[in-house]
Amino acid sequence: MTFWLVALLITLVIAAIGFYPLLKQKNRISQTERDQLNKAFYFDRLNEVEKEANEGVIEDAEQTKLELQQSLLDDIPAETQDQVASQKRFGKGTFAALLVAVSAISVGAYWQVGSWQAADMVNMTHQKLTYFYERIKSEDTNPLSEAELNQFAIALRTDLQNNPQNAKGWFMLGQIGMAKEDGQLAYESYGKAAQLEPENLQYQSTYAQLLMTSNTPADKEQGKKLLKEILRKDHTNLDALSLLAFSAFEEEDYKMAAMTWGMMLKLIPEEDPRRKTVEKSVDMAMQMMKMQEEKTAPSTAEPQK
Repeated sequence: MTFWLVALLITLVIAAIGFYPLLKQKNRISQTERDQLNKAFYFDRLNEVEKEANEGVIEDAEQTKLELQQSLLDDIPAETQDQVASQKRFGKGTFAALLVAVSAISVGAYWQVGSWQAADMVNMTHQKLTYFYERIKSEDTNPLSEAELNQFAIALRTDLQNNPQNAKGWFMLGQIGMAKEDGQLAYESYGKAAQLEPENLQYQSTYAQLLMTSNTPADKEQGKKLLKEILRKDHTNLDALSLLAFSAFEEEDYKMAAMTWGMMLKLIPEEDPRRKTVEKSVDMAMQMMKMQEEKTAPSTAEPQK
């Protein structure tokens, strides 16, 4: 209802600005100018009457002067006033007709190509937000379709516009972005969730992991800082240790990689299947470190003579 009132008000303002000249009197000659012309015409004709009287052309000059005064001072102003009134009435009628036409055209055009249908669809989708939260509980056995993911994302975006401080909603939107393979959506949403709840290690760790996969050095550096901050708060966080170890290995800092994976081995139980993978990673880092030292060590062999 508010939208239609605002639209009507805007239409009225535009119509008033565009068609306002129709409401003005279309009297091209002002009252002062008309009086001056009448006087000039009167005195000019008066001179002609006097000249004709002196020549004997006019017998009764006084009667002719009275008739001249009557026609020039009474008839002409009355006729002009009638024309002005008629033009004014015509201008008002045209203004009203154009105002109705503009309003009808505006409403018709919006009804055909306006965004009201899209807005209704967004509102309907937003009402299904609770359904989607229940729906993802069976994601493992019954994954959401692409259409459902898109609807879920729209519903969440709409809800976050009204509740921008909802960190859980931003994190969920980031997960949807990952499922849709929309890296930009995931990056922005995870970042917002991590910003809103800096003490939530899950949000921080997920955002850091995404930053570490970036090709931008600045993002990688920010990811490392986040991982170190996570370990400062929880030194047993295996996800953070694993990401730092892989980062060090990628940068050919094999010693740091081996040490970090070694710390993970101390935290992983013996029966945990992840131990074998980490042990292999430690062995690989040690081998690469040995090869790196051999390449950089000075040769001890005697030169041939």
